[in-house]
Amino acid sequence: MAEYKKKKIKRSIFHKKKHSNIDNDITVESKKKSNKFENDNDSTNNIKVIKGSKIRRKRQTKIFVCIVALMLLVVIILSATLPGGLYENTVNFFATIGQGSYPTSVSGGVVLNVADNGSHYYILGDTNITAYSSSGKIIFDEMHGFSNPIISVSGTRALIFDQGGKSLYVYNLSGKINSLTTKDEIITASISEDGEFAVATHSNSYMSVVTVYDSDFEIAFTWNSAKEIVNNVLVSPDGDRLAVSSFDVVSGQYNSKVMIFDFESANALHTTDFNNSLVIKIGNTEDGISIITSNKYNYLHWYDYNTTSINVSGEINSFKNTDDGVLITVNRPNDRSDNDIILISSEGEKISEFKINHTITDIQYYDGRVYSLNDTFINIYDKNGKVLKKGSCDYGINKLFVISSDTVAAISDTEIFEINFEEGEN
Repeated sequence: MAEYKKKKIKRSIFHKKKHSNIDNDITVESKKKSNKFENDNDSTNNIKVIKGSKIRRKRQTKIFVCIVALMLLVVIILSATLPGGLYENTVNFFATIGQGSYPTSVSGGVVLNVADNGSHYYILGDTNITAYSSSGKIIFDEMHGFSNPIISVSGTRALIFDQGGKSLYVYNLSGKINSLTTKDEIITASISEDGEFAVATHSNSYMSVVTVYDSDFEIAFTWNSAKEIVNNVLVSPDGDRLAVSSFDVVSGQYNSKVMIFDFESANALHTTDFNNSLVIKIGNTEDGISIITSNKYNYLHWYDYNTTSINVSGEINSFKNTDDGVLITVNRPNDRSDNDIILISSEGEKISEFKINHTITDIQYYDGRVYSLNDTFINIYDKNGKVLKKGSCDYGINKLFVISSDTVAAISDTEIFEINFEEGEN
């Protein structure tokens, strides 16, 4: 039987390379696919980074907008609620920064009045008006040139007018900010907490004319009194209403009345009559009006017109309107050393009454205490008349400004001294 041999097939090198290339192609393709996946992952990561940055920027923008909005809201609230607005309070605040010292000088000649305004006070002299911080720093000092100057203060401003003249100036702690010249002689004027002010003048056509100006010196309201002389004007703390006291003389007797107006009509919203009596002074006391006649204290609410009255035995000699309430001094015309001190709440209710048996040169009411100046000594009383502390001062001191419960500024026509009731005079 023939024997067959298995034929050997010689594989070419090309064939091997072909398989090798196929494997390589698969490997390259696999690598390409792998690179594609890696690139896809990188793109996804880049997208995530970009999205994250955008979210952070949006979040930061929202936070910034919220902060700005909150700051604007605070500014709006402060501008609406602060007497005189935020700007003027800021001006006054920076003006009081810095230390002064006592004793300090007083400009001009005779000191006529001291107007307390919290952290600072005004001294009105016969030639100058000067503002001081409580530490004794002179904030400004200006000549006014008025023959008969009268001062009225608000939360941020001071108004002085020349009674019987035709000029009026308004100041804040930067100095004089505006002035007004009236057509006729000024009878009286006063400024409200928000800077609105009222001026009563004589007139050729009427007995008196009352004009109300806003804080920008624009006319807001005018009222003409045909038969009676206006002797007091007052704008409410919110600047929305006007109170006017006027009087005439019948059979040798004064008849007075207090009228309340809004700025919409010349007709009074409310009238309180004071027959056989002269209204001497009116002033703001919280939500009402303090009305002073020669022998009676009256309280009249601005809006609901509720009234209270306190009769006194003697003549009202002084009237102090403070954040704590009202202090009035009553004495006898022939004996100035016999004084009744009456303390009244901001709602017109009597708090207490006590006697001071010496001549009072000046008196102040602060933080529930009464500070009474005699020619050469100062006593501090509690609300029931108990003497808490005593201090001495030089002759010639005629006005007081209370710096703190135990410290006062004692003012003469030439200098201001600090008296500390714990340490004596500085």
